[in-house]
Amino acid sequence: MMNALNQLKAVLVFIAIFHFVFGFGLMVSVDFQKAAIAGYGGTLEWTPTTIYFIRIIGSFAFVLGYLAWMASRDPMRHKVIIIGFIEFFILRNINRHVFADELYIALNVSQIMNVMTSVFFGLQALLLAYLLWRTSRDEKRKSK
Repeated sequence: MMNALNQLKAVLVFIAIFHFVFGFGLMVSVDFQKAAIAGYGGTLEWTPTTIYFIRIIGSFAFVLGYLAWMASRDPMRHKVIIIGFIEFFILRNINRHVFADELYIALNVSQIMNVMTSVFFGLQALLLAYLLWRTSRDEKRKSK
């Protein structure tokens, strides 16, 4: 049976791998960029500017993967990184809905894809928060 600490580590490893793969792919491959946007249900005008900005997003995602990987090694020592991911996922979801019209117009993303993406990242935020809380509680019990 996995305890909360091991579950937290597993979620962080998932987040790390997801961001490593997408980050690297977005940085180095225009075909990957096009597949990612299409898989998201979106369309873009493919210009050198668009490609360049997606590469920047890829580098950001890659670094997020690295941070999640480091946090997975010792979550209690790197709580601030986990809290940062929780905040990032929440802010990302807020922006998705506050600026939904821009998302629909700029990328041609459907409302259902927007909701599904929000659920995906919202569940990760909730899971990270819950597992961090459980792990912190377990650590306090052990130290008594």
